[in-house]
Amino acid sequence: MLRTSLAKKIIREVKNFIEEDLIMVDTSGIIIASTAKDRLGSFHEGAYLAASAKQMRIISKQDEATLSGVKAGITLPLFHQQKVVGVIGITGTPEKVLPYGELIKKMTELLIQENHYQDQFEWEARSLETFVFDWLLKDGASTFITKRAEVLGVDMDVNRQVVLIECQTNENLLKIKRWHQSDLDVEWKKEDILVQWGQNRMILLLASNTVPSRESLLTLLKKVQYQLQSYIGAPVYMGIGKACRPSSLKDSYTEAERALKSCSIDVPITFEEDLRLEMILQAIPNEVKKEYAQRLLSPVLSEKDLFETIQVYFSHHLSLKDTAQSMHIHINTLHYRLRKVESLTGLELKKPHDLTTLYLACILLDVSTNKH
Repeated sequence: MLRTSLAKKIIREVKNFIEEDLIMVDTSGIIIASTAKDRLGSFHEGAYLAASAKQMRIISKQDEATLSGVKAGITLPLFHQQKVVGVIGITGTPEKVLPYGELIKKMTELLIQENHYQDQFEWEARSLETFVFDWLLKDGASTFITKRAEVLGVDMDVNRQVVLIECQTNENLLKIKRWHQSDLDVEWKKEDILVQWGQNRMILLLASNTVPSRESLLTLLKKVQYQLQSYIGAPVYMGIGKACRPSSLKDSYTEAERALKSCSIDVPITFEEDLRLEMILQAIPNEVKKEYAQRLLSPVLSEKDLFETIQVYFSHHLSLKDTAQSMHIHINTLHYRLRKVESLTGLELKKPHDLTTLYLACILLDVSTNKH
């Protein structure tokens, strides 16, 4: 059966090629789309007869008096998978519209076929998304999951690792495009899976029975990142979990999520296995991070030059010479500022404990106020 929404779409597409009025009729003879709005919902006997006979019917001027709801022209049954799914009618003198009637028919059938494949793709994509969601977050590798995997053609015997992809944009990716591996110019393994994962995320399950080198994996992910960024026009971050058995895929997902949280504009692709201090920082509630940072740094934050000095000092690995040169200040000025920081915070920067305390405060202040 031809859906009304598709019929209207076809009318919009086809009317650009001819001047005559067009109608789309369902198999029961009801006009469901038309360039002439007043004909919508009316019965077209000629189209009904064409659908029943499965062949073109010419509507003459004389037929207008004997057939219900018709105008002179031609009606052509539309086939999909060898079944009549609707009828397209072209109004005008038969001699004028006949020459390109078959062309319009073929074009319309191609649009129906294309829409069918798109619907099928959407269904398969949504089924795969639901399956991956249940696999990772609900049932794990249960018998039910295994049976669904067979239906969807997912190989449950290969090791996989999870890559979480997040696009830093306010646009909803699902409204922009539903992504599929084939949309990206990348050499995928047949077992790889890419699905949407919420509004601005995608999840990539990479088959890894033959463990790729870190360099080759990074090359692949950079290609994906570049193509997504080029299309979306916004930064793309990636968090990568470790490879594991299908039954433990949730662990790789948790790792990928942890890695994704540590991504930044400077380090947009992060492997969970590279995380060190970040693992501890993520476990601290944001309120605690903010309170800790404010407790240590509030006396310093009011003096912009002091806080900037601390940040530059740490970024230059505690080198007094490099810090002074970077800030274009005399070394004695730097000593004075650091002593003032010690006085305001009650910390001694030569003591590892106090130095670490101040360093953590700077990191936690940045994390609590600049979450991506």
